[in-house]
Amino acid sequence: MRNGLIIQARMTSKRFPGKSMAMLAGKPVLQHVIERCLKVPFIQKLVVAMPMGPVSKPMADLCEDIGVAPFFGPEHNVLHRFYLTACYHDMDPIMRITADCPFINPIVCGEVLALLKAQNLDYCSNIFPVRTYPKGLDCEVFTFDCLEAAYSMARRKHDKEHVTPWMQRLPVIKRGNVRQNIDISSQNWCVDWPEDIQRLEMLLAQQEAKLATAN
Repeated sequence: MRNGLIIQARMTSKRFPGKSMAMLAGKPVLQHVIERCLKVPFIQKLVVAMPMGPVSKPMADLCEDIGVAPFFGPEHNVLHRFYLTACYHDMDPIMRITADCPFINPIVCGEVLALLKAQNLDYCSNIFPVRTYPKGLDCEVFTFDCLEAAYSMARRKHDKEHVTPWMQRLPVIKRGNVRQNIDISSQNWCVDWPEDIQRLEMLLAQQEAKLATAN
């Protein structure tokens, strides 16, 4: 088994159709996510899990161009898609990242993975039960046994669409939570709507300017 990272992606968002391939600062949103996820420490396999069908072809083509494996599964039962991906690629534990998070932070993701391993947890995140990071830096990690239990026992439609609510809810699951000292959870660095593209391009330019000044 190997440390796996699954990026959950689709083209059929109701709020912003095709947002995974929308251009942000000269690159598709999904490419930003992939490039940052490739820098997460100790990840041994990265896969983009997307719905079956021709609508996913632009994302699959991008993955092949970058050299990242695509995997195809059910569109609406995302929990099943994750389970199939983890089984096929022999992943344990599994990190979950969504494709609308172009600012995902590899260091924070590494901290979530490290806490899960250090404390022998079933599930660990920086969003539950307390969020201190902006929306768009969301990272969850869970063991294969935890994923398999959720896949076998979760019955609610919401659980199947969002993968981890069953893990967050069940009392016997050993959970951990990565937090930072400053709470900036009110900020949104996620691509939800078409108008978010311009807002995030401005944020990216500000971050790049700060880095250039620091160097």
